[in-house]
Amino acid sequence: MSAQTPVLPCLEHSSITITPSLSPSHPLRHPAFTIPNPLLAHLEIASQHLHSSRTVAFATETVYGLGASALDPDAIKKIYLIKNRPADNPLIIHVSSLDMLQRLLPSSDVYEISKIQLALITAFWPGPLTLLFPSPNPSQPPALQTNAIRMPAHLLALALIHHSNLPLSAPSANFSGRPSPTQARHVYNDLNGAEGLGCILDGGDCGVGVESTVVNALGWKAGGGGSVDILRPGGLGVEEIARVVQEVDGRGDVTEIQMHGKPWRRNVEASSSRATHLSRTEPNLAPATPGLKYRHYSPRIPVYLLQPSNTFPRSSEIPSKTDSTPRAVLRKISADVQRNGRNPTLGLLHYEDSPLSRRVLDVSDLSIESISLGPTAESAAQRLFSGMLSLEGSAKYPANGSSSMGVDAILMEGCSDEGLGLAVMERIDKAVGGGGFGEGANAGLAQGVDSERRYWVDVS
Repeated sequence: MSAQTPVLPCLEHSSITITPSLSPSHPLRHPAFTIPNPLLAHLEIASQHLHSSRTVAFATETVYGLGASALDPDAIKKIYLIKNRPADNPLIIHVSSLDMLQRLLPSSDVYEISKIQLALITAFWPGPLTLLFPSPNPSQPPALQTNAIRMPAHLLALALIHHSNLPLSAPSANFSGRPSPTQARHVYNDLNGAEGLGCILDGGDCGVGVESTVVNALGWKAGGGGSVDILRPGGLGVEEIARVVQEVDGRGDVTEIQMHGKPWRRNVEASSSRATHLSRTEPNLAPATPGLKYRHYSPRIPVYLLQPSNTFPRSSEIPSKTDSTPRAVLRKISADVQRNGRNPTLGLLHYEDSPLSRRVLDVSDLSIESISLGPTAESAAQRLFSGMLSLEGSAKYPANGSSSMGVDAILMEGCSDEGLGLAVMERIDKAVGGGGFGEGANAGLAQGVDSERRYWVDVS
């Protein structure tokens, strides 16, 4: 580790203005940026790091990214070294204009952006949508033949990419396998002093809070018979993608919407609450996008999923005599995590004033620290990772206001798969499967989730 990494305050990023390109060009073709001081001075420092083969951590609307020039192989290697990231876990490239995107694609005589890709770009860029595009110079298979690319919505991220005039490869700015950072202090706590990290641009809290939705639309066919595959649920709901596909097709039965290669159907009832959403990439194959092969989002302490009866039907696998009251479930979890005869403290991430939270917090003979995820899946997405890290209690940020609770286990309230609920449940699935393994194991292959860390809770 080197000296402390400077944190550059960029909280006035709302003063950045972006003027769309004029018609007949697409508005995102070559937008104009106006960046006031002192933001410009901080972006210049960051740009110098990027042009010197170093990395920069910066805010996006999803999570904080650890960025390096996508055109600099030496800089990209530093991302993998800093994060201890598996070498076959690909990176998403971030751009600030369609002109920059075009420079990353095969020549126009070989490839043209399809009608469906342009429709998705127009509807959701800048925003939490990543699209797969053919690589202009891929290696021989089984190496990846595509690049995952997105245009972030955060003004600071766009201004950094524009000012440096570099497409930025950027995974989340944390150690691999850990909960993703949604505040600058989360980045600092994980990566401060890392060799090759030039600075951290503090853009405040991330507005979306979970990573982008990754979509492979290369299988779409004009006239029907093709597919659009959701490779990773994220900050854009699958329903929104399906709506745009239907608008382009003219009706809803032309293109098959898939989730990890399997037909997707809108779920208007409870969450499936299982890892059926999680792709299982073959161990010897490179994943097409981040989040498919390795453990993610895992705190250093065990994580449990609580499935409240008002959202989840009782499974037929649960024996009829099982006591599923909140008190009984909490006692089982407490016994599981108890160490050296000390009564454990449990951390609860819950929905605002939910039946589960009311019943759990009424259990007065157990030590429980609680953090609200808010009333909706959208608010839960914003608060999920921050809540995990606060309950885990690893704050080292040299600023006031950081909390460190240090509980012995984290209990998460499950929700419906609808909208951003799918992305929230996908993150919880992986946290339950990997939580409590420690940093070294977290970098390993993703495993099936532990059914013993899932409890159906009767809140009637």
